[in-house]
Amino acid sequence: MVRSETGYSPVPGYALVCIGLLLAFISAVVPFYDDSYRLRGGVLAAGLLPYLVYLIPLVLLPRALTLVAGGVLVLVHGWLVVACRFSGPLDCGDGMIFYVPLLLALALVPFVALALRKPWRGAPPDRR
Repeated sequence: MVRSETGYSPVPGYALVCIGLLLAFISAVVPFYDDSYRLRGGVLAAGLLPYLVYLIPLVLLPRALTLVAGGVLVLVHGWLVVACRFSGPLDCGDGMIFYVPLLLALALVPFVALALRKPWRGAPPDRR
């Protein structure tokens, strides 16, 4: 398994991103009458956005906290997809399935700011 200099393996984080991409696709495919399905582009873009934002701290902050944040992101988005697309009595329309991923992306912004404040690839060389 690939490990960085901190002993952290990025593979589980990338697996969470792949699961999230699948969830975004599932949330964007809706039935169209009785015999076909339709891909909603706006819902797909909104569903992909939190995972694109999550990739920044995943690459820059190799920590267990990153995996916890990704796990929570996938669990909340997974609950939303199951509740809105697969449960019969709850009809979310396009409201929740569109706005909740946008709120999840906004919730990750402080995490991205923390990742961007950290020096990239360690400290700069000492100049004497």
